[in-house]
Amino acid sequence: MLYVFAGFPRSGLNAGGVKHYVETQDIGNLEHDPAVQYRKEGVFLISPEGAELTRPIEYRMSNLCLRDGIGWDWFPENWSFGNGLTVHKTTARPEYETVVRGTDLTLDEFLIQNGVFRLADIELERRQKQTTGWEVWKARKHKLPEFSYKKLRESIEDIDYELPEKDFYDVADEPGKYKSEPRVFL
Repeated sequence: MLYVFAGFPRSGLNAGGVKHYVETQDIGNLEHDPAVQYRKEGVFLISPEGAELTRPIEYRMSNLCLRDGIGWDWFPENWSFGNGLTVHKTTARPEYETVVRGTDLTLDEFLIQNGVFRLADIELERRQKQTTGWEVWKARKHKLPEFSYKKLRESIEDIDYELPEKDFYDVADEPGKYKSEPRVFL
């Protein structure tokens, strides 16, 4: 799920600060993968060989964006939102298996069931195992519960928002670790 908020975080948090905020405020678990890219056309896995579409994009525009006339159609075709951070309640990794095409059988199971078979006539395919745990995880579609979304939105868009333990975000020997000043280019 891609969450689109309006502007630079009012709290002054940069990407590292938002990451730290999410982790310390129990908003959700973080997954940061520079190979994952959110584009208007979908979610892509980037590799040296190119980009592979992994799933359609799901998004939520903040009310502040919508109020200012920035909706999904405002972004041009081929727009990339970058990789950022994926925040969700739990993480899971899919499991894959190699099966004989058109069946649910592995090669060994197929040969046991069919006896002698000409291998040149068999097509194999790699597919994701649809376990009960994976189905439950997938059904969440990376959506945050409403209270988590609200906390994240407030930390970014609310002018009056006060960071909890705000001194923790000011690291004297590492300025800019969690907070940055917005730069305006004219």
